[in-house]
Amino acid sequence: MLYDANLIRSGDELLGPNVTNDILMKAEGWLTSFAARLGIVKEDIKPGFLVQELVAAYSYREICFMKSYGIGKAFRSNEDGDYYSRKLVFFERRIRDLENRLTVKDLTGGKSGQGYRATEIAR
Repeated sequence: MLYDANLIRSGDELLGPNVTNDILMKAEGWLTSFAARLGIVKEDIKPGFLVQELVAAYSYREICFMKSYGIGKAFRSNEDGDYYSRKLVFFERRIRDLENRLTVKDLTGGKSGQGYRATEIAR
């Protein structure tokens, strides 16, 4: 695995205890899917702080999704719903921000070159 499961489990007081190996594997699948959009193969993904943060956000989003929609009340605003529904909105934004910030070099541990859409720019 590319991430420290114990750090993800201890990263959120409400959601951490709900992180299972199945959820972590699904989060890795989301990471692999995101990397593939950038042309990165799974074998080239290297662990790093931002990669760990993204996997944690994917994991927490999955838990929030399962818990908030499992209660049967539709989420409409920040005043509606439970803590899981509110955190779902937060982690959706967090994932979007991380995906926009991450580069090929972040995901590959500094590797760039043939097959990746990264360009060195010098002035």
